[in-house]
Amino acid sequence: MKRIKRIMLSGMPVVIIGGLLYAGLFVKPKPVGNAVEQPLVERGDAFYGIATLPDGALWAAGSNGKILYSTDAGTSWRRQAAPGQETLQDIAAWDSRRAVAVGNEGVVLTTVDAGQSWTTAQTPKAAAGNKLMRVQTNQDGSAWAVGSGGVLMRSRDYGKHWEAPVPGEDAAWNGIALQGRRGCVVGEFGRISITADGGESWTSVASPVKQSLMSVRFNDAGQAVAVGLSGIVLVSDDGGSTWKPAGKATDEDLFDVAWDGKRWIAVGDKGAVLIGEAGGQAGGKAGKWRLARLAPDDRGWYTRVRAQNGKYYVAGSRLGAKDANAL
Repeated sequence: MKRIKRIMLSGMPVVIIGGLLYAGLFVKPKPVGNAVEQPLVERGDAFYGIATLPDGALWAAGSNGKILYSTDAGTSWRRQAAPGQETLQDIAAWDSRRAVAVGNEGVVLTTVDAGQSWTTAQTPKAAAGNKLMRVQTNQDGSAWAVGSGGVLMRSRDYGKHWEAPVPGEDAAWNGIALQGRRGCVVGEFGRISITADGGESWTSVASPVKQSLMSVRFNDAGQAVAVGLSGIVLVSDDGGSTWKPAGKATDEDLFDVAWDGKRWIAVGDKGAVLIGEAGGQAGGKAGKWRLARLAPDDRGWYTRVRAQNGKYYVAGSRLGAKDANAL
């Protein structure tokens, strides 16, 4: 009996090792409970661009190449798979199926199926720096993008191919606006350049400021507003040929401006929102701007504002919406 016990005990390690090998090779663990879904918006996420469409569809793009899409005016969102993880600085749409996003390292992404798939487009590269800051789409299927290194480039085929009609420069272009044949770009050190032939040629015009300008927009009458750092607001009544400062309403940096059909709205740092009534820009009465906020205690920063269907949509440290009549 003692001999049998010794034999059994001496064989125990072999049995144990054999059991462990069997479990490792053939026994697969089964998950318990539901998988934890990755949140749409994670800690540290920022969204630098937002695109709006009349049917209520929205796109938002931002850090780590993240693209969100909404079909119900921002009530709910879902994430869309996009190639790469370069931060996206802006996004714009031609219609409910075709859109383009631009960002760091000169990345340009396009979709033709409402974002079910995104494709990387080949683009001209700047000699130094390739950060694309803004993109604008036009109803004829064209698009324009600007960025660091003085990059100014366009596409004529819904973002498939891109060309640089003018050589790059040392300073960045930060904002662009096209309206018909008229266009304007603004950038570092207060620089402004305009076109009257749809972008075939560009001409520098005098700027009354040296602070960097970040955004420019036209209204239906061809008047233009540009905004920039240190609360700068410039206005033009002649399509961008000449500019003058508006009355100072804030010292906070301003990053974007939009026209809602009746008035201007600009957004920037520390929750700053400026409202410019229609009469505040025309006829030399450029000082009629007032400071507001999306919420009384809001100190977020916003890099984009879009006006659509009676609402203002913002992107930046958060995505938000506000009824225009509430400001």
